[in-house]
Amino acid sequence: MIVAQFSKTKSFLITTLICVCLYYFCCLAFRAPVVENEDKFRVEGGSKFMMRGLLSAPLMSFLHQSKDGDDIQGFTTGALLTDSDNATDDSSDCSDVHKANKSQRCDFVQNTDDCQIDEGFINYNTFVYCDFDSSLVPLALIILFVWWLFLFIGLAVTADDYFCPALAVISKTLRLSHNIAGVTFLAFGNGAPDIFSAIAAIGNAKNGEAGLAFGALFGAGVFVTAVVAGTIAIIHPFDAMQRPFLRDVIFYLAAVFWTFVVMWDKEISEIEAIGFILMYIGYVLVVVVGRWYYQRTKKAMLIAEINVTNDDDDEIKDKISSAGEREPLLGNGINKPNDSSDSEEGETSVWREFLSAITPIDTENWSDMGVIKKTYEVFKSPLVFLLIITTPVVDYDEDKHKWNRYLNSLQCTTGLVFASLATQLGTKTLGGSFPVWVLVLIIGICLSLLVFCTSQNDTPPKYHPVFAFLGFLVAVIWIYSVANEVVNILQTFGVVFSISNAILGLTLLAWGNSIGDLIADTVMARQGYPRMGISACFGGPLFNLLLGIGIPFTIGTIKQGQSYKLSITFEEYVLAGFLALSLLTSLVIVPLSKFKMSRPYGITLIILYVVFLIVALLTETSVIDVKV
Repeated sequence: MIVAQFSKTKSFLITTLICVCLYYFCCLAFRAPVVENEDKFRVEGGSKFMMRGLLSAPLMSFLHQSKDGDDIQGFTTGALLTDSDNATDDSSDCSDVHKANKSQRCDFVQNTDDCQIDEGFINYNTFVYCDFDSSLVPLALIILFVWWLFLFIGLAVTADDYFCPALAVISKTLRLSHNIAGVTFLAFGNGAPDIFSAIAAIGNAKNGEAGLAFGALFGAGVFVTAVVAGTIAIIHPFDAMQRPFLRDVIFYLAAVFWTFVVMWDKEISEIEAIGFILMYIGYVLVVVVGRWYYQRTKKAMLIAEINVTNDDDDEIKDKISSAGEREPLLGNGINKPNDSSDSEEGETSVWREFLSAITPIDTENWSDMGVIKKTYEVFKSPLVFLLIITTPVVDYDEDKHKWNRYLNSLQCTTGLVFASLATQLGTKTLGGSFPVWVLVLIIGICLSLLVFCTSQNDTPPKYHPVFAFLGFLVAVIWIYSVANEVVNILQTFGVVFSISNAILGLTLLAWGNSIGDLIADTVMARQGYPRMGISACFGGPLFNLLLGIGIPFTIGTIKQGQSYKLSITFEEYVLAGFLALSLLTSLVIVPLSKFKMSRPYGITLIILYVVFLIVALLTETSVIDVKV
């Protein structure tokens, strides 16, 4: 009894501590920084200023050093800005900041269009060069790296714990088969970070510089098809399924070739962008029709076997039904709540259940965790707390399908308000005076009251699956918002270290987006499901490439009203070439080895990836210099 009471008290204390920390940071976020010369202070309105304050305010009182009242002079003759004209220089690249004097870099960043952001909340270039003295830039980069790591963990948590469960419930609610759900909703769930990172990268691209998007998609493709597939073959050698393997590899090769043609033309039209989406739809149709034909053939063989052997009728029906794929994803029984002990529910009050639900740290297993695991839990807890109070989750494997009357009612308001602010629609006004976020808040409160008054604490309501759709919407906005910040940070690293967007894409962004594939696919191989893992190695990146290029460039061409001009470097061609080489290696070696995924095959793929990284880095350092 004492231990249970202590556990509950500890949960309450942790929740209270997190709320106090959030309150403290919010207070810091709204505190106006001290500005000695208001003419030199660039006001960033609304949510952008709040987010910058959230990052920089705790440090500015200790680290920010003034310029001792010295006016920042214009650049001399031949520099990037002149004394007489301190206006924006539209033609300058942000990486040219290194050509300016250290005391003038803040002015350059603030007055150069290429250093500004189109999407996201924080201008990290301004954070590095304006909020810190030039001698403290390394400290700013360390803070940015920790923030980037925090956001990347948040991206993975959002996709795994909120986005994918919502897709699973939607698939079950719509009664989709495993095949259709696997190549549509669930594939979108697994590839969401890559897709949204590509949309963010292309949305933030300046002058057609889409190298970060191509680098991330191609880099992740090479990593998954070489390293992940090779690791699976080394861990668990097996015989691959011929038809699905050939289908995925051939479609992927066709997609890479089409992308290479677009890159060679250095522009993509609206029809070509839509064509990538249509190609994915065609791939889905091939999967569905192929599966239907395979099942029909299998049924015919079973019926022939039945006529010959005259098996028992009940066994015959079981075989025929098992050959089809008419059951909804993950089985039936949507509205059958899991059995739970009434006595256990009675011991936990509604308020304590609510506090337990919003606690972002796993307090039940806290004592069994190691130091690293505890640090990880605490590190991600602020973002997890925000996800909990804004994003509904429906899980049929959990008690009451994770229904919590108080929390779900609250999420109707917080989820909608967050969605309006994150998309920056809430900052707009109606009639010039009434903010949109206030209207959304009123609608959310009405929905919360409606849910609270029409539901009970112990059993989920009949409309509970609708929360999966709300969770899907909010999770998409979370992923998109976090992906924008991740891309902006990587671009700032590229500016500071003079690294091309292509190299950033094929390393940090590609590894980060693919680490989940590596862990999930290798775990499936260890558990005796290598075929499932190897299918994901080719089908998943194919989905990411087709929609990662099709969706953002369709949006871009529609916005521009014309073809989207691309600024392509030799690094992008290297990426496309090695991805095609990786696919061709699998397409040649696997059939020649009678579709046996052996350890030598896996080692060959990993060696290929090492060679790819060496060539890519030599290209970036101009050791291999080819003009395109």
